[in-house]
Parts: sequence; C-alpha cells; structure tokens
Amino acid sequence: MYDDCMPPDATETKRRLMKAAVDEFATYGLAGARIDRIAETATANKRSIYVHFGTKEELFDIVVADSMIKLAESISFENGSLADYAGDLFDRLERWPHIRRLYLWAGLERQQPVDAEVQQYRKRASAIEAAQQAGKVRADIPAAELMAMVLSLVISWDTTTWSLKALQPENRQKTGPDHRTRVTTAVAALTQPPQTRLPHHPG
Repeated sequence: MYDDCMPPDATETKRRLMKAAVDEFATYGLAGARIDRIAETATANKRSIYVHFGTKEELFDIVVADSMIKLAESISFENGSLADYAGDLFDRLERWPHIRRLYLWAGLERQQPVDAEVQQYRKRASAIEAAQQAGKVRADIPAAELMAMVLSLVISWDTTTWSLKALQPENRQKTGPDHRTRVTTAVAALTQPPQTRLPHHPG
C-alpha cells in the first residue's frame, strides 16, 4: 500500500523497511507492532532498523510524519474552499486507508507534536487564515480549530462508536460518492462565512 508514496531515491533496504513498518503500524499501532515482524516482512535484520530509523517509537514517528506530509502535499487548497479540500481528503483516504489508521493510532498512542507534521499543519492553517481574510471562510473560529473540525467531519463515520453504526447496519463502512457528498455538504455548511443580511423594512 505504500509503494506509490515512497521517495524514489530511498535505498532498497530502507524502502522495504518503510513499507513493512507502514503496514505493521497501520494494522497494530505502536504498542502492538513488533520490530521482529517488520524486519521479517522486509527480509532485513533488526539491526538495520535501528541503524536507519532508531527505536520503535522513532520509527513510528517517522512513518506517521512521512505519511501525513505526503497526504498534505497531495491535496491543494488553492481556491480557498474547505469543502473541496474535504472532498479531496476523503478521496485520498479512500485510496490510502493506512494513513487514516496511522492518524488514529498516533492520536491514541503518541500524544505529542512531531515537528515535520507541525510544519505541514502550520502551512494549512496559514492558507485557511488567508481564506478567512478574503471572506471565503468563516473567520469567527480560529484556523487550527476549524481545520480540526473539518478533519473530524471527514473521518466522522470511521471514528464513531459501533453502537451508533448499528443504527445503519447496512452501511457500517461509509464509503462511496453518497457519503462523500454528505461530508462535503456538512463541511460547506460549517465553514461558509455568514451571509450578509438584507436590511429589514417594516411593511
């Protein structure tokens, strides 16, 4: 699943190790992942992991940050529409579901900022602030907080309780164009600037 995201200049050993690590961490998270299993899958030895990436925690941070950066770089925010951004993000996560899982694992198990990720979020927050100043996006919610709300809407069905999903047992896994439309509609309603009210003239 990671082949189309890997930089072309990586050594073959590092390429195999990163692919194996992405699959391992996406499936088991940080606590459940096993270095032995990563090395075996990559047909490499454990020492090569520590040489190239450091500890298991450091490898996890590298995998998460690398995946999030590639996700961010694959999506444009040029037109200032957070609804369009949400639709593109939805599409990418459908294509790269391992990134969605890594995002969720990181939130649970690594509650600390990663510098490379912070830089990407700062760029996106700055773009949102520019859209707010241009009147394209509501400005009464801080950019970082608004970004968090948009992300939450995009993955809302993935992160909700199974008891709530039981209300729609035929669609426990919400994917496809219909759900995408509902997500983008919700994001548009959340993020659009307040409409200018017409003055009221008494009858």
